[in-house]
Amino acid sequence: MSGDDRCGNGRFEGRAILVTGAGQGIGATTARRFAEAGARVAVNDLHPDTALRTMNALPPVAAGPHLAFPGNVADERNVSATMRDMIAAMGTIDVLVCNAGFQIPSPSHALRLQDFNDVMAVNVGGVVLYAREALAHWTRAGTAGTIVVVGSVHQTIPKPGYLGYSASKGAVTNIVRTLALEYAARGIRINAVAPGAIVTPMNAAWTDDPAQRAAVSRHIPMHRPGEPDEIADAILFLASAQAAYITGQTLFVDGGLTLYGDFQENWSS
Repeated sequence: MSGDDRCGNGRFEGRAILVTGAGQGIGATTARRFAEAGARVAVNDLHPDTALRTMNALPPVAAGPHLAFPGNVADERNVSATMRDMIAAMGTIDVLVCNAGFQIPSPSHALRLQDFNDVMAVNVGGVVLYAREALAHWTRAGTAGTIVVVGSVHQTIPKPGYLGYSASKGAVTNIVRTLALEYAARGIRINAVAPGAIVTPMNAAWTDDPAQRAAVSRHIPMHRPGEPDEIADAILFLASAQAAYITGQTLFVDGGLTLYGDFQENWSS
């Protein structure tokens, strides 16, 4: 795909987009890609400095200035205020991208309930809260919009030592399907993108170590990790008119990781 194609040639011109967890990695890349395609973007991140850094790096668009809304996606008051202030400034929201998430490693026999609850509050509660606010706006206004949630291959592939993360991404799958069915007749679409092993700051422990990166790559049928732009491609597609008849689906963008790559060689029969 050429650079011009990736920019989207204005296919989101004049649209109002909110991306959560957009301070770095997939979120920051997605915010940039929407702006390159002409959208006015509201950037959410837990940390004010990273939210502002992403916002300031976005290319200007004709619809007006981009905005930054720092805050925890698990904080109900902050989510409601962010959505209210964004809609007041931009007039509406056309696309919500629920990307914010994190993980806490622990052997499951030693798992702290607070750690489990904290992961669920962000990875699940944050999706529910932001989706609720967007859906309430579209329902009141009698308009339609679309939500794209960033899931994970670990909604399907178990991740030992990360029980909260696996549980949260499994929950996201059914949230997407349930909301999609509930609001399909209103023209509101809800889908998910499930990344595999992606080169992001959250994965720096192995992406920055050549030996570990090679070890991870050996488990991926395409023999390489993915790039944030490749996830953003899928997010923009699901948010676009090209996906107008798609709802309730999860698009795995994983280099074949969910294809049971160890079975590329027939050792089982």
